[in-house]
Amino acid sequence: MIHLKRTDSDNTYFQSLVRDLDLELKVRDGDDHAFYAQYNKTDNIKYVVVAYKNEEAIGCGAIKEFDAETMEVKRMFVPLKYRGQGIASLV
Repeated sequence: MIHLKRTDSDNTYFQSLVRDLDLELKVRDGDDHAFYAQYNKTDNIKYVVVAYKNEEAIGCGAIKEFDAETMEVKRMFVPLKYRGQGIASLV
């Protein structure tokens, strides 16, 4: 069964999933990776969701607040072996 946990960017499972996402994006972005990476910092994000199957973190996403009226969805990620199961939609 999949369950969701609301947390923040200090969550170690979120940080681990983001590292995996960054590795995937490094390949996908190629030479442009450094440019895009500057916009994907996770410091001080207050609104994070981590999806778990049993005790394993299997997906994540965050909302970064810019001001009282503007937020951005950030760091949405599901490892390849769990894709296609609706996890991102749950997050």
